[in-house]
Amino acid sequence: MTLFALEALVDDPSTEAIVIVSKPPHPTVLLRLEAAVARIRKPVVACVLGAEAPPRSAATWVDTLDAAADAVVAVLAKRVPSGKLFSNPSEVRSRLARCHAGGPIGPGVLGLYTGGTLAHEAHLLLDSLLGHGAESRILDLGDDQYTVGRPHPMIDPQTRTDMILKTDKERAGVLLVDLVLGRGSHPNPAAPLASAVRQAIATAEAAGRRMAAVGSVVGTAGDPQGLASQVAQLEEAGIEVLPSNAEAVRFAALLVKPELADTLLEVVR
Repeated sequence: MTLFALEALVDDPSTEAIVIVSKPPHPTVLLRLEAAVARIRKPVVACVLGAEAPPRSAATWVDTLDAAADAVVAVLAKRVPSGKLFSNPSEVRSRLARCHAGGPIGPGVLGLYTGGTLAHEAHLLLDSLLGHGAESRILDLGDDQYTVGRPHPMIDPQTRTDMILKTDKERAGVLLVDLVLGRGSHPNPAAPLASAVRQAIATAEAAGRRMAAVGSVVGTAGDPQGLASQVAQLEEAGIEVLPSNAEAVRFAALLVKPELADTLLEVVR
């Protein structure tokens, strides 16, 4: 299917550049994909989450979704990709200071995701930042085990809100979430998410501990839910909303492991 899609995009005169987003394919499939990309004369950016870039490739390989967006825009704008791990490091420092001013945040990150690719990206990033033995879990609530006999969580948020209200049993220091807008999704997904997070934060405080909430929103101003209003609802509930999933994951890691700041806030990709 990917190879057929590439052929169609190559033949489409309105397509100036191509971005491939995928989980790691079988090595034989990757070889076929690389061979197909080598024949394309348009710029190609590949974000194959969890796979190592080939030693030589006709595509520009990146390791996160936001890096893919940055890379393809840079190609079209004829500029060098920014390479920043955070689009606004100074703002991130201010946010971190505000979050830590309220007292220590417990260890561990609990990620409750509606988007499977976003969940996979979060898992890979957290493993690289906190280590495999960290007290962290990333759940893809769109997986079959959570959707038997019920709608996908992008449509019906009940599964996630129920789990958020039970986070006191997890005792995670940071709750990490995504929100995906668009046609076919819940008409106002921020409302139930914000309500559940607000209650979970209050429950943690009543138990004498702190829980921070971090998230990102995938959408545009043209989506029926409205990007600005969705972000505003989350922020009013105390959720730190970052520009991308990768930035949200890195911010969550910084909350539970502040010593990462010297690395994440200074280096580029």
